[in-house]
Amino acid sequence: TKPEMQTKETDQTATAVNSRWGEASIAGWQPVPDLLLKHQVALKLTPTEVVVLLNVLMHWWFAERKPYPRPTTIAKRMGTAPRTVQRALKRLTQKGVIATGLKKDGATSYDPTPLVQKLKELAVDDVVYQIRKKDIKLA
Repeated sequence: TKPEMQTKETDQTATAVNSRWGEASIAGWQPVPDLLLKHQVALKLTPTEVVVLLNVLMHWWFAERKPYPRPTTIAKRMGTAPRTVQRALKRLTQKGVIATGLKKDGATSYDPTPLVQKLKELAVDDVVYQIRKKDIKLA
């Protein structure tokens, strides 16, 4: 899509989100495909792993910039021990849902690209996807 189209689509999405969530949406929101929630069992994700993953995705603003939240930050949000988050991140990596890397400053980054690919594969058999695909052209 052209940059001006992206701005228009972004504005429309933000307006739709704000109409549902009101003031709370001003603090931020994240787009997450329904397929993640619909197929968490097929992806073999525990509830803790899903919440940790959502916290990682909260920091993924641009496709080319991999998020790098600290496990301690996620743990504070969840009200759990940092070790619980570290174990969940390790399992998400072992399950091929995220990949890890190191930034120049030594911080661990989390690459959601494997999740995107897994959801793309699951989408093919999803009835809602099949209906909407006929009406939507993706960039």
